Amino acid sequence: MSPDSDGRDGSRNSGPTDGGRGVVDRRGEEIAAERLSTRGYRVIDRNYRTREGEVDLIAWDGPVLTFIDVKARRGRAYGLPEVSITATKSERLIKVAYTYMQAMETPPEDWRIDVVAIEFGVGGTVRRFEIIKGVVEG
Repeated sequence: MSPDSDGRDGSRNSGPTDGGRGVVDRRGEEIAAERLSTRGYRVIDRNYRTREGEVDLIAWDGPVLTFIDVKARRGRAYGLPEVSITATKSERLIKVAYTYMQAMETPPEDWRIDVVAIEFGVGGTVRRFEIIKGVVEG
């Protein structure tokens, strides 16, 4: 239901060069969408892409349009998932959000960018699931 869907399914390739990261990312996005829905979010779009970048999930949290970057990790070797939001990534997320809202018939008054941090434990169990609201300021 993206404002200007290009017909792509948003899938990511997972091959030998990514260490299985694509699989972890896709599983993280599925878990995030499911758990956000149980917390009252209404997911309206996934893997929305523009020239500026991509956002994993777009959802309504009540009256607030929320752009959600899902960060999933299998361990802490590279730090907590949420610390991977750099200044460059923040700028891209903001540009993607503006592009999405400009294509809407009636853009929302309230919006924000959240991060969902997921850490997988042994056997692929979810060790940690956290919604960090307003992590990027627009």
